[in-house]
Amino acid sequence: MHMTESNHHQQRVAARTRARDARRSGTPVVVLDQPVDAADRTARCRSRVRRAVSTDSFTLYAQPIVDLRLNQVTRHEILLRVRNDIGEPTAPWAFPDMAERVGEILAVDKWVIDHALALIGRGAQTSHYQINVSGKSLADPGLLDFVNEAIRRHRVKPECLTFEITETALIENRNEALAFATGIRQTGCHLALDDFGTGYGALTHVKYLPVDLVKIDGMFVVNLCHSPADQAVVSKLTELCHTLGIHVAAEYVQDEGTLELLRSWDVDFAQGYRTGRPEPIAVTPKHQVQTIEFELRLPPQYTAMG
Repeated sequence: MHMTESNHHQQRVAARTRARDARRSGTPVVVLDQPVDAADRTARCRSRVRRAVSTDSFTLYAQPIVDLRLNQVTRHEILLRVRNDIGEPTAPWAFPDMAERVGEILAVDKWVIDHALALIGRGAQTSHYQINVSGKSLADPGLLDFVNEAIRRHRVKPECLTFEITETALIENRNEALAFATGIRQTGCHLALDDFGTGYGALTHVKYLPVDLVKIDGMFVVNLCHSPADQAVVSKLTELCHTLGIHVAAEYVQDEGTLELLRSWDVDFAQGYRTGRPEPIAVTPKHQVQTIEFELRLPPQYTAMG
């Protein structure tokens, strides 16, 4: 009982704080007599996602990925940002999570795929682009056909594309993930396994899936210089994947010391704020761009390197 009362008190304090901040910023505040029930919350979230998709309330960013052997940017990961009410891009995590929770993520994934391929098709296609696919979307049997049609319509070279799926997606949708992976490889695209090392079946996944690249989860990388345990995990996972003929990328690379460790273990690619922050590549079809060709531009820290 004490825990419940404490939680309610904390919620009331948080609500008063948010209301006060909203009034200071001029944001309208609506006070409800009763909490909104779960069904109404779900319906409102679905409506919000559908409205965002129909009004193109998104923008795409590209984060550079450095080839550690060449010391060059040879890839980019395409990232989604959602625009707020005044048109500014907001943090990327909450919206996809909400869309997954209310069963609307497929529409978001299709928007990203279609608009990313439209942009890629306008460029010289001399770089390589990585696009994420939600685990929930993999359950849709029409997704592969949608991807293939978009590749043809936008005249994109399949070999320039890698589709990333997460270990969580494999655990929840193993058969669907395998069907998508097999089909996407037959199209000529590549396949990456994201968040590698966090799931119980990590080694099983690289055994049965036609994976070209694994991205070691950032939880093993962000503190790499100071954690012997993380060093052991990253070095051994890299050795294992290379034995299987799979390339390895490390996420959340924040400093030069981490880069040096990754090079010492022959990790293939590095991604993080040390090698390049995400940059906007387009807003909506109403704001046309000519190209998204960022490749072959070295980050400042590499200009003096061979």
